[in-house]
Amino acid sequence: MTIIFGIPLVNMIWYAFADVDIMSGFKEWVGLKNFSFLIDPEFRKTLLRTLIWVIFGVAGIFIYGMSVALALNKPIPGRNLFRILVIIPWLIPHAFAGTIWTWMLNSNTGLVNAVLMKTGLVSQPVSFLGEELAMATVIFIRIWKGAPFLIMSLLSAFQTIPVEVEEAATIDGAGKIQYFRKVMVPLLKPVLVSSGIILTAWTITIFDIVYIITKGGPSHATEILSISIYNKAFIDNDLGASAAISLFAMVFIIVLGYLQMRSQNKVE
Repeated sequence: MTIIFGIPLVNMIWYAFADVDIMSGFKEWVGLKNFSFLIDPEFRKTLLRTLIWVIFGVAGIFIYGMSVALALNKPIPGRNLFRILVIIPWLIPHAFAGTIWTWMLNSNTGLVNAVLMKTGLVSQPVSFLGEELAMATVIFIRIWKGAPFLIMSLLSAFQTIPVEVEEAATIDGAGKIQYFRKVMVPLLKPVLVSSGIILTAWTITIFDIVYIITKGGPSHATEILSISIYNKAFIDNDLGASAAISLFAMVFIIVLGYLQMRSQNKVE
């Protein structure tokens, strides 16, 4: 296991400080030259797009996921069926999901535009994958794909809250909002924190579904960090710069993991 994970990690660190390409391999050490992307205006734009992608994606997952989990925690008709249905997006492979969404959102032949036009909600096709809406579209798909993880985590966590706690809060006159804010959220904090860190790390590293749907376009509108890493390696043939950006992303995720452990320790 150490070899499986250790060799790629060592290679990434090695490449980050070297001039390396796919055809020639290692050429020479270049020191910190590959990290010049940190002061590149284009990289700052990529980083901003990545932050937008992560912040709105994870926030959307929490808002939607928490709402659905709270609804499915109640004894509503067909609850077990709905619980099965909400996890389906999680089970669909990214590549297949990306392909299906690309077809559904196509401006000319897509199902979504066909429905919108037929119902009269729009007078002309909406370019969901155009420059103006592409980022919002992939964020929506990220929420759709990632929410089931949070829903399942929360539904499991809800089972650990004793019924007596809710009954006592009701007797004390706490309303539903007060019960949620002052009782449920503190009890769920370990799950919320750990799920937030995991979802953030996953969202930062996601590549396939965005690449399949937009390839980072149009006009770099959805070129997030993972797409930039791919482009540096396989389009620009610069494994060194690609490894440097990967190392930057890895350090950022490690910092998130450290913050998670600190937060968990404070909760305990």
